Amino acid sequence: MKTESFDFELITPCFCAGANQAIAEIRAPSIRGQLRWWFRALGGNAKDEAFLFGSAAGDSGTGSRLRLNVSDVKPTASRNLPSFSPNDAQSYVWHYASVSGTTVKGAKGPRWQPQGALPVGTTFKVHLTWLRPAGNLKPAFDEALSAFLALGTVGLRATRGLGAFHCKQTANLDVVITSLGKKANPFTIRRRSDPDDFSDYASALKDWAAWLRYRLRKEHKAERPSPLGSSDPRQTSAIRFRPIRTNNGRVAWLAFEPPGSRVLGTESRRHSPLLSGYNFAGPAPAPEAKPRRY
Repeated sequence: MKTESFDFELITPCFCAGANQAIAEIRAPSIRGQLRWWFRALGGNAKDEAFLFGSAAGDSGTGSRLRLNVSDVKPTASRNLPSFSPNDAQSYVWHYASVSGTTVKGAKGPRWQPQGALPVGTTFKVHLTWLRPAGNLKPAFDEALSAFLALGTVGLRATRGLGAFHCKQTANLDVVITSLGKKANPFTIRRRSDPDDFSDYASALKDWAAWLRYRLRKEHKAERPSPLGSSDPRQTSAIRFRPIRTNNGRVAWLAFEPPGSRVLGTESRRHSPLLSGYNFAGPAPAPEAKPRRY
């Protein structure tokens, strides 16, 4: 059995937990779930996904061909959670993490306390062991793994930039992005420019949250099906915001959208990628000034 090991470092807080939501932990099932998402987004079908990752379809279920383990989780000492108001753009990122796990109006959920999130700088290792050969699906799995290592996230609000990481074994980011853009059913990827990066993740988060709230969500409400996600029908966003740690230690970000046919229900799909109509350049959007009353 061959085992590959990967070194990770969180670059945004991660709200990932097991049965006890008040205690954050990096869980192998969460990483496995993200790998399955990438395999599917890159063109894998249900049969091949079950062949690689296993299935639990009664007597016809099959075991996984790979095993994932997490070790050496080392959180940093700082576990402070941000303060924000509903009027802040970043509330679009933090709000659902703060109320997850409770139905009491105005109350915070069990995750919203120091032990409920793993802080920036937390390091951990992921070990991937092949129990049985992947056969001719190994190249497709390797592509999904490479994309996950470069652009993946883990945990709650993963589509909005939380649970992002830097992996020491990541392939060149530009190579991964170019590959995703050249597929028969390509990903649509938009990088933030002018400015190209920010001093830290909090500054970058405020910026991408402003684009999300004052531009994308203003034009595509959560009440209506779209690639941004919707409440009815319940649809997870296909558009993902992803911070990137740069070589000089600063934080850049991009947004990407996989083919809708791979990850969206029919009601949420568009004839063309939603992100194709956006260019994240120049000053971040701001709320419209309210008219003065005289």
